[in-house]
Amino acid sequence: MTTNRAFLTCRRKDPGYRPAAERLGDFNAVEQQLSRGDIRAQAGRCMDCGTPFCHSVGCPLGNLIPEFNACVRAERWEDAAHILLSTSSFPEFTGRICPALCESACVLGLNLDAVTIRQLELSIVEKGFERETIRPRPPVERNGMRVAIIGSGPAGLAAADLLNRSGYEVVVYERDRHPGGLLRYGIPDFKLEKWVVTRRVELMGAEGVIFENGVEVGRDLSFRYLKQRFNAVVLACGARRPRDLKIPGRELGGIHFAMEYLVQQNRRIGGEFITPEEEIIATGKRVVVIGGGDTGSDCLGTALRQGAEQVTQLEIMPQPPTERDERQPWPEWPQLLRESSSHQEGGERRWTVMTEAFVGD
Repeated sequence: MTTNRAFLTCRRKDPGYRPAAERLGDFNAVEQQLSRGDIRAQAGRCMDCGTPFCHSVGCPLGNLIPEFNACVRAERWEDAAHILLSTSSFPEFTGRICPALCESACVLGLNLDAVTIRQLELSIVEKGFERETIRPRPPVERNGMRVAIIGSGPAGLAAADLLNRSGYEVVVYERDRHPGGLLRYGIPDFKLEKWVVTRRVELMGAEGVIFENGVEVGRDLSFRYLKQRFNAVVLACGARRPRDLKIPGRELGGIHFAMEYLVQQNRRIGGEFITPEEEIIATGKRVVVIGGGDTGSDCLGTALRQGAEQVTQLEIMPQPPTERDERQPWPEWPQLLRESSSHQEGGERRWTVMTEAFVGD
C-alpha cells in the first residue's frame, strides 16, 4: 500500500479533451490521455484510507482501488492489472464511459479534488494490453456443460466471460451484424471507439467463447432448439426499448427515438448500409433533443458533428447545483450540474421544460 502524502502537494490533473474545433470534424475519441509521469503522480494522491469508500460505497463492482493505485505508483503494472481484472471483466469500457461513482465517494474529495480513479483504471488496462499481461487465457478444463446467451451487449458479454472462465462452453447469439450491443451501436464513437469493443470480443473468442452474429432467437432459432442443446439459457436482450411521449402531434414526421438515431450513425461509421428511406441525419437542420441525460448529450454531440444548424437540449428537471448540498451528503452520488464534452462543443441547454405537444407538418 502507498504511504506517500502526495495529495498535500500534487493537485488533481484531468486529461482534458481535444480542441472542440478539431473534434467536431470527426467521430474519433475526444478524451486525451495523461502521460506516464502524470499517471504516477495522480496515483500517489491516493491517501490509502483505512475505510476506502471508493471501493465499498462508490464502485458497484467493488474494485480494489487503493490497491491498484499503489501498484501504479510503484509502476507494478502487471500486479495492478491482476488486481483490477479480479473484480472487473471489461475495465477498458468502464475506464472510458463510467460516470466514476468511485470518485464521488473518494475521501480526499471531502476537502480537495478527488483522485482521478477512472483515468488510472484506463491506464492500467491499456498498459495490460500493451505488455500482453491481458492475453487469451482459455480455461484449463471444461465441465461438459453448455450455456446459450441471447444478446451480446454489456450484460451478455460479462455473463459469457465469467461462465467461460468457469469452464462452461458458451455460445452468444446476436441479431446484429457485430457483437457488442449498446457498446457498439448505442454509444457514439467519440466516447467509445469500436476497435476497443472488437479487441475484447476477439480476445474472448480466442478464449473459447463462440459468437453467432446475425441470428435472432425466436425467428432464426426457436427456444425449443436452445433448450434441447444447452444446459441453460441466459437472456441478455438489451436496453433499447424507448419510453415514448404520448402527446398531441407525436405522429408527425421528423420525430425519432434517440436509439434509432444513435444506432444508425454507428452503423454508418461501421460501413453498414443505410437506405435513403430510413436515413436520419441532422445536417443543416434545427434539432431539439428531449431529455437532459447522457443519451441526450450523445445526440447533441452527434447532431453537431453531422452539421446541424442549431441544437437545443430540453430537460424537465430544474438546473442542478454546482456543488454538493446537504440533501446529498458524501459519499452518496450527488446530482450536480455536469458538462459533457458535447456540451462544450455547442448547442443550448434549457431546464424545467415539459414537452406538451408537437406542432407542424
